[in-house]
Amino acid sequence: MDNRLLIALGTATWATMVGIAAAQQGLPKATQQNPGTVTVGDGNYIVIGCVTREGQGTTQTYVITDSRASPPAQYRLEGDQDLLRMHVGHTLEIGGQLTAASDPSTRRTLKASAVTYISTACVKLN
Repeated sequence: MDNRLLIALGTATWATMVGIAAAQQGLPKATQQNPGTVTVGDGNYIVIGCVTREGQGTTQTYVITDSRASPPAQYRLEGDQDLLRMHVGHTLEIGGQLTAASDPSTRRTLKASAVTYISTACVKLN
């Protein structure tokens, strides 16, 4: 067989194998969203802590517990539900607008506009 034909067949085979492997793995959704884009002030706040999920079905909410405060402070999270779901049990830095609770017995809400991944485990930060 002609060398050029062998090279062309080899190249086509290689490209097909690489394409199949990439298609099987898929592209994972980004684990961060606009990292480092929130500046504290003007209603913006940065929280570092553990993300948990509360509730079932359509009433699920995501909460971040900032263990740097004493006692630890908890905030209800608003943001990309897929991103938050992926980070349950992880330590994150989340920045965004902080809104006051409607009554003193409920949590304040943090609208997550910047999410930075820190750890796969919930760690107590001092």
